[in-house]
Amino acid sequence: TDPRLAMTVQTHARQWPLLLAVHLSASAGLYDADNHVEYARLYGNIDMFAYYYVDVLVGTPPQRVSVILDSGSALFGFPCASCQHCGRHIDPPFDFGKSSTARWMPCGIECLGSCSGGYCKYYQGYTEGSSITGSYFEDFAMLGDAIQRNPPVKTRMGCHTNENKLFYTQKANGILGIAPSHARTTLMQDLFSDKLHVKDRMFSICLAEWGGRLSIGGYNTTYHTSSLQWIGMTTVSGTYHVGLSEMIVDGASIDFGTRSAFIDSGTTYTYMASWKASKSYRLLRRSIESYCTSHGSCGATRFGDACWNVAGTLDLFPTIEVRLGSFRTTWGPNAYLYQKASSTKWCYSFQDDGVGADTTLGASWMLYKDLVFNMQNMTLGIASADCPEHRQRPSAGGHHGDSFELDEVALIIDNRTSARTASPQNSSTLDKA
Repeated sequence: TDPRLAMTVQTHARQWPLLLAVHLSASAGLYDADNHVEYARLYGNIDMFAYYYVDVLVGTPPQRVSVILDSGSALFGFPCASCQHCGRHIDPPFDFGKSSTARWMPCGIECLGSCSGGYCKYYQGYTEGSSITGSYFEDFAMLGDAIQRNPPVKTRMGCHTNENKLFYTQKANGILGIAPSHARTTLMQDLFSDKLHVKDRMFSICLAEWGGRLSIGGYNTTYHTSSLQWIGMTTVSGTYHVGLSEMIVDGASIDFGTRSAFIDSGTTYTYMASWKASKSYRLLRRSIESYCTSHGSCGATRFGDACWNVAGTLDLFPTIEVRLGSFRTTWGPNAYLYQKASSTKWCYSFQDDGVGADTTLGASWMLYKDLVFNMQNMTLGIASADCPEHRQRPSAGGHHGDSFELDEVALIIDNRTSARTASPQNSSTLDKA
């Protein structure tokens, strides 16, 4: 249950979260101070956005940034006010000069990237050609919006100075990489290190058609519509991998061999493995279409090469069984097909990745499941789930008459900062890197 604590100012370093108390319903997804679990609303959609994103409050006073939730990378970054080539996004660029707790990451042992002009630099490129460059800095970050009231942590972030292609055109400001990095500290690792407020080294992602919920430190079984099953998981490559052996459609098996599958919330579609070249993709398509041929065309008509025109519901389409190790989970037609806007056209949300690639279980496979990543014993929990939907974001400082605004978030950060033996040093100039 959500905490209902008194709104009293505590200046002691280990009592500052007690400021987080107000009258809110359980549906708001507040920080759970009893069980030490943080919650954050997710926004987005497969078709309209092609990704899911989360809000983060950064700096003192807090500035809101929207970042794509990406389990396939480890960088947490977004454009800053002085960016030389950045697109227009749904939130203003972060203004480094307005945060009293921000400091640039210096060159030297702390810098894992290259150094230029005294700034620690980074570059990250993606397979489809998008790239970002910028400079690292350190500041407070609070996961979610002001309504969630999650405790802030000090963490390393990236201040973009150049965005290209999809990063330039996307609506969300930046990216939140939650991959298990072995080379640098991530926001996720800093949250896990905050033992006072986050109990366990685990997180869960629950994606709905629109939005969803990110949980840090635990998971919420009230979303689950099936029992939680656990399978082994590996992170040696710096990504989350599970064993995928086959997919089954109406008794017909599509063999994936013994290769592993990569779980990537930052990839829109699910991509078939290169094992047996591109045969897995074709066989899965063929199995679905063969089933529909013998079952009244599944109440739909073909539209182009990879879509269906569905006048009614998707109930007549088959459900795909996905075998991960000894565990079988389901992949329903409302996930392996996605609706084009508000039309009657539904298209396959899985594609052929060609020769040389492993299977990528993207956001389309993650839909309507609560995936629990247990980093303590390296297991993945999977349960079918009725994930919370979020279509509209609140205002930057709360909504619906909520009295907890950004100035109160700033007060929390100020109290934590003042309790430290040494206050963070702020750059005396605006972000020029």
